[in-house]
Amino acid sequence: MFLFKIGEAFLGRMSIVFYKEIGFSKGQIAIYSKGLGWITTVVFTLIGGVMAMRAGTVKTMFFAGGLMAVTNLLFALLALTGKSELLFAIAVIADDITAAFATVAFVAFISLLVDRTYTATQYALLASIGTAGRTTLASSSGALVDWLNGDWSTFFLITTIMVIPSLICLWLIKDRVKIGAK
Repeated sequence: MFLFKIGEAFLGRMSIVFYKEIGFSKGQIAIYSKGLGWITTVVFTLIGGVMAMRAGTVKTMFFAGGLMAVTNLLFALLALTGKSELLFAIAVIADDITAAFATVAFVAFISLLVDRTYTATQYALLASIGTAGRTTLASSSGALVDWLNGDWSTFFLITTIMVIPSLICLWLIKDRVKIGAK
């Protein structure tokens, strides 16, 4: 719970700063990040829900984790290549798609773990643990960029690596979650 979306949170906290630093205007950021972003988020939240129902929650979690890593690599590529509106659009839209899938997978996973008798309390606690990881650790993302002397590509590679611990934890418990889901 605590680790699943940390890489995405680090990226999200610094994305606007990164976009401006490599030369995108507020208008360009608004078009791709805000304008198209909400459309892709809504559409892919629905698709993610269907996937979670058909493929299963654990597979959807692995898929979402893989998407988060690939998306973060797109931002690393953008940092290496410099200002490219096409790559920027692809990275931002892919990030919105990934966020939608990851959110659906996360909610479905928490729902699998809670007992029906204590659903509200357990769900609230587990969701809080997930949010605590993102808010407490991701608040240091700016300090990490400063420590890297503004090396954005390395920053995004680190956010990619941040995905791995949660996937390892998921791998270790996947069989127990399946038992609990039956």
